[in-house]
Amino acid sequence: MKKLTSKLTRKKQVKKPTRITNETVAEHREQILAGARRFKYPVQYTKYRLIISAISIGIVTLLLFILLSWWQLYKVQSTSEFFYRMTRLIPVPVANIDGENVKYGDYLLNYKSAETYLNTVEKLDQKADSESVKGQFDYIKFKAMEKAIEDAYASKLARENSISISSDQIDAAIKRIRQTTSPQGEISQEVYDRSSRQLYGLSPEDSRYNVMRSILRQEVSYSIDERARKVSDNLSTDLKKSKFESGFDKLTAVVKKKYPELEVSTSGWVKKSNPDGGIALAAARLKKGDIAGPIKPFSGDGYYFVQLIDQNKDGQISYGQIKVPLLEFNRRIESLKSDGGVKYYISVPDIQPQINTKS
Repeated sequence: MKKLTSKLTRKKQVKKPTRITNETVAEHREQILAGARRFKYPVQYTKYRLIISAISIGIVTLLLFILLSWWQLYKVQSTSEFFYRMTRLIPVPVANIDGENVKYGDYLLNYKSAETYLNTVEKLDQKADSESVKGQFDYIKFKAMEKAIEDAYASKLARENSISISSDQIDAAIKRIRQTTSPQGEISQEVYDRSSRQLYGLSPEDSRYNVMRSILRQEVSYSIDERARKVSDNLSTDLKKSKFESGFDKLTAVVKKKYPELEVSTSGWVKKSNPDGGIALAAARLKKGDIAGPIKPFSGDGYYFVQLIDQNKDGQISYGQIKVPLLEFNRRIESLKSDGGVKYYISVPDIQPQINTKS
């Protein structure tokens, strides 16, 4: 009992602080710091664990997002607005041609613009249980992929041939579109942008990007087609030496014997402002029977020679045209497809049977 009482008494005794002197100040400082370390090190350890946990969660979330995106794009083949915008920012591939990746964003841009047109103008419901409707949407998927492949290959050839498109070229092309779109005359940029959005779902940036791709494809096609350029130069020389009193039909019969690839047609009666890429405007400046060319129209599909056949009192004209088509660009793409140079990363509807049936 005395021992227990003695222990309790000793516990109640408080140790009196010793006096701090110059000799003992270092010892007291160390005692205080030692007591503080008990609280400091656990906090540091907790922060370290929080950082590791945050990084781990971030990595897992990123991996899940990548996995979900891959599944949506390459398995489900989603065409939603979210994944369209994502692929415009992140250039993931949808196919590959001759070692050049085809951008998924370009494919979706082509598809969604055509889809919007079918929904808003043609009033087609993609969910409708109809083979005809399904066939039309399959067709625009096929064409969207084909156009994306062509644009990717054009970009590859443009780099190899040092071809680039300036902002001024894009501005000029848009201005020509605004001048020839409406029979009432040139439309404003605001009307042009609004029409692009309503009919095709294109923002001004998307519309401008589309125009840039079109110009680049045309410039590349003209650059690499040595055969078409040679035929155009020779035809120009032949036409300058010829006389045209015999009429357009006899003239074209002669030149087609020499150049079988030429495409010949007549316009019928059309307005001088006919939206044909500038061909009618060139013909309207001629005298009856005269020929102009070679002309590179806005369509960029060949070299054109035009002859004014006649004009009437209503201000309409009739003209004939001789076209030297650009074939080399498409020939190279078809050759790559035949040789396995084009790889698809998603399934594309096979519409060739439909095309063959229609033709």
